[in-house]
Amino acid sequence: METLSTSVSTLKVFGFTSSIPRELHLFKTPHTSNHHTSYSHLLNSRPNSISNKPSSLLSFKDHSSPLILPFYQSQSSPHIIHQNATSGYAAALLDVAHCNNSLEAIERDVQKFSRLLQDKDLRSTLMDPFMDDKMKGDVVKQVAEKGRFQKHLVALIKMMVQKNKVGMVGEVLEEFQRFYDELSGTHVVLVSSARKMEDDQLFGIAKRVQKLSGAMKVKVRNLIAETSPS
Repeated sequence: METLSTSVSTLKVFGFTSSIPRELHLFKTPHTSNHHTSYSHLLNSRPNSISNKPSSLLSFKDHSSPLILPFYQSQSSPHIIHQNATSGYAAALLDVAHCNNSLEAIERDVQKFSRLLQDKDLRSTLMDPFMDDKMKGDVVKQVAEKGRFQKHLVALIKMMVQKNKVGMVGEVLEEFQRFYDELSGTHVVLVSSARKMEDDQLFGIAKRVQKLSGAMKVKVRNLIAETSPS
């Protein structure tokens, strides 16, 4: 059994409104390979809140109490429906990545770029109400160009900047990650805690989920809950 722990920093949030939490991955070596070529089942609409029922969708909104929630994948649907522009951009990147046999490389870069977008200084710049969208787009484009990211990811970001969609970049990357998890059969587990959990704790959760579900890959995301200031 092979394990991989990412170095994503823990994100402290109020009411669990987060996008890039700390993650730990657990892999099981497959006996046979199974490559999927259809992404239509990835484009279902998102739920408004988290449910304990099996689901292929992962949302970080509307969390009100600490809990551990596994998210299981649904079966494929033959119809492709782009619910919104975010899903469309993410699906396009997924398709290009698959056609160029670079899906895993792009997924790694998507994670890296998503973490960069959480940088305090960069977030401050992108949220500056006195900076116009063109300047914000130039900043994001420079980050993409200088970060040695996979060329297809850079091309998508540049295109979104040209279309004045820089505010959607983070959402598109999150949607791509959701699609990738679905495609790869990853079981995503959301773990909320009052304090940062140790890697061995997250690893233990991943092993239990993998044993119960039989999943080839388990991803554990640790969200830190903080009491809102009065």
